[in-house]
Amino acid sequence: MPTNIQGEEVIIPPKDEEEILLEKLVFGDAAGRRSRSDNAWEDSDDEKVNISLLTSDKLKKLRKTPQDSVISGKSYIIRLRSQFEKIYPRPQWIEDIENNSDDEKDLSDEDKVDDEEGQVGSTTALLNILSSTEKFINTKLKDANYKRIGKSGIQTIDFHPNYPILLTGGFDKTIRIYQIDGKSNNFITSYFLKNCPIMEASFYPQLSGDDTKTSNLIYASGRRRYMNKINFPQGKYIGLTGNNGWCNLLNAQTGHWVHGFKIEGTIVDFAFANDESFIMIVNSAGEVWEFALEGKITSKTPNKIIRRWYDDGGVGITKLQIGGKNNRWVAIGNNNGIVNIYDRSVFAPETTHPKPIKTVENLITSISSLVFNPDGQLLCIASRAKRDALRLVHLPSGSVYSNWPTSGTPLGKVTSIAFSPNNEMLAIGNQTGKVTLWRLNHY
Repeated sequence: MPTNIQGEEVIIPPKDEEEILLEKLVFGDAAGRRSRSDNAWEDSDDEKVNISLLTSDKLKKLRKTPQDSVISGKSYIIRLRSQFEKIYPRPQWIEDIENNSDDEKDLSDEDKVDDEEGQVGSTTALLNILSSTEKFINTKLKDANYKRIGKSGIQTIDFHPNYPILLTGGFDKTIRIYQIDGKSNNFITSYFLKNCPIMEASFYPQLSGDDTKTSNLIYASGRRRYMNKINFPQGKYIGLTGNNGWCNLLNAQTGHWVHGFKIEGTIVDFAFANDESFIMIVNSAGEVWEFALEGKITSKTPNKIIRRWYDDGGVGITKLQIGGKNNRWVAIGNNNGIVNIYDRSVFAPETTHPKPIKTVENLITSISSLVFNPDGQLLCIASRAKRDALRLVHLPSGSVYSNWPTSGTPLGKVTSIAFSPNNEMLAIGNQTGKVTLWRLNHY
């Protein structure tokens, strides 16, 4: 029997129901841990406790909508854990240990499937991440560049392919680099490029086998009439817009001219396939050329046209972008704010007038940004001509999210957009030199 400080035996009364419930809410199970596996049963006691979210400022932060006032104990636990994990993410080494443990447990003959089945399963899992086509859930983080804001509008943003680093560039001729964690976002360094107002800047893609000479490079281009576009998803080629319908191909490591592609009319935009197997070029009238980039390309290599087709109703084209697995999606925007989205996987071999799977008409001013996220489930479209002119499109459904951005979302006039390589963050630059940062909670 327990004793008090005088050594006298005391009788401890049994815990009442309320005390037991509170202990469950605070401490969880008897071991003080939460199991990663599903519970064998649901304890209804958690539902019996009702908690008001209006009694303190801390509890008010747990509300999902202004109408939330009272929630059950079970919901309270879930929201507390969710808020804690957002503020203090689980260390990567814990995830690695748990994943390795799961892999050892799950090894069986059924796991020995061929590559094609594995790819299908992986794709299905990714599609499930963004199963909601109506509600987009994200969290506002600290501005990416709040410790060193640009002195001009942000013209270009790029995430490092391997590290939590982001660069920005603009007409103030300065590239600024930040370490991104969503909280401190420390400024690292900057580079001033004399007589070079920056239009485009990118980290060199880091692939297996890269040497130190190229793996730490940043490519930038200035505001020049014919040299303001850099595009090299795999690090093999750089594409530059030329005059008289020419698109020039350069060796990304040496900078030497390799090849040129000639189209009719004036080039408006171009994009490489994600694997650099082809290049797609569009003119202002909406005519699209696809040129193969197979084998070793030299100045004498004949141009091989994979396909030539026309954008549906293409007039005043401003932007072109390719995205998704196996280069499935093509987005084309025009000066009326309309974006056509095509599915290349269903193109007939001889098609010249494919129909878009979706025509987005939510914006009314000229399209200046088209960006797919790395897994191809999101397309971000924007126009710099009007404040807050940005929309997110879910793929493959083509649905436009209506709940974000809202009239209160602090976007300003959007001038540049970038998704992080792991799909978890979205960076949006504006005309005032700020880069807002958003965590995509679906991932």
